[in-house]
Amino acid sequence: MNVLVILSGIADPKWQLPDPLTDAALRAQRHSYPLLSPFDEAALELALKLRDADPQTKISVLMAASSAQDKLLPHVASFRIDQVFAYQAELHPAWDSAALAKTFAAWIRSADSPADLVLLGREFGDEDDGSVPAAAAAALAWPLVSQTMEVQNGADGRLQITRQLGAMQEQLTLPAPIVCAVTNHARNKLRHPLLKNVMMAKKLSFSLIAMPNGTAVGQVRLRATTLASPPTSTTQCQMIEGDTATQARALARLLMTTGDTE
Repeated sequence: MNVLVILSGIADPKWQLPDPLTDAALRAQRHSYPLLSPFDEAALELALKLRDADPQTKISVLMAASSAQDKLLPHVASFRIDQVFAYQAELHPAWDSAALAKTFAAWIRSADSPADLVLLGREFGDEDDGSVPAAAAAALAWPLVSQTMEVQNGADGRLQITRQLGAMQEQLTLPAPIVCAVTNHARNKLRHPLLKNVMMAKKLSFSLIAMPNGTAVGQVRLRATTLASPPTSTTQCQMIEGDTATQARALARLLMTTGDTE
């Protein structure tokens, strides 16, 4: 089976935002302090687990990179990925999910080894709308499984997929090809690469590929920033005491009389 993992790193949130806050400063911060988001890590871990179960599984990674020297490229390669491809993230921004999805679909169709499974973090590049996996599935005309937590090989080339469904978990058995939007979970926390593989990956060189239909889209630029005002409370806080039943009745009376609570 051929698994494609599409990744988009983020800037490490432990570092303060640059001051002054400009487009160039934000791009420099992403380049200097890159990090895989929890959803990226979960998608990569699911691919590694599939290879653990079947050593014949081939893993390719397509990554949005700040440059050919992006620090995340050797990090990803240290997991013994069969092929690591990188494209210029600035030319294909995640905010334009429809255009990005069409580019992904064209690249996947033109690949020498067609993918049987495409894994993306459910919030690709931490774009909170979560539209990139859905748009990619639509562009490929493949089924989409959202909130994926686990993927296993099943019988007859089918995939057994566990996904989060509200407070429950749903198990699906579907034929490939499939796009999975992966969510993070304790079961798919990314492992640490072996030190010898880390050292080997540091010696690798990478280059940026030209994506199909790779015309630059309109750019969103940061025009100005202002400090947000802290929220102000307009009602007095109220402590509710007593057992659970007493608290529930008191809260119900409060909501019915005020219609709001803080």
